[in-house]
Amino acid sequence: MPFRKSSKQEELEEYARQEAELRAKIEEIQGFIKEAPEKLQREEEERMQTLPAPDELAHMQREKDFIDRLTKGEIRNERRHQARSAVLFIMLAAAIIFVSLWIYKEISSAL
Repeated sequence: MPFRKSSKQEELEEYARQEAELRAKIEEIQGFIKEAPEKLQREEEERMQTLPAPDELAHMQREKDFIDRLTKGEIRNERRHQARSAVLFIMLAAAIIFVSLWIYKEISSAL
């Protein structure tokens, strides 16, 4: 009859195997924690060194030129014009709503 390992011996081997797995996981996590800041720093440096897309460069240049051309007075005038346009839009929307309600009222009273 072949020799059988005692149940205690099997339990000890199982515990040793689990301990080895846990130690490996701990080392893996510690390595990840140790390397994470360096990896993030490398990624950030790479992102900073990468040029933006050409269309973004063109857009940024157009925006810079536009801002350089405008004076503070011109900007103030443009904002005033936009505010006036917004008021006119609101008045137009209100007029459309009231006319629509008036037409609906006339149609429903005719029936």
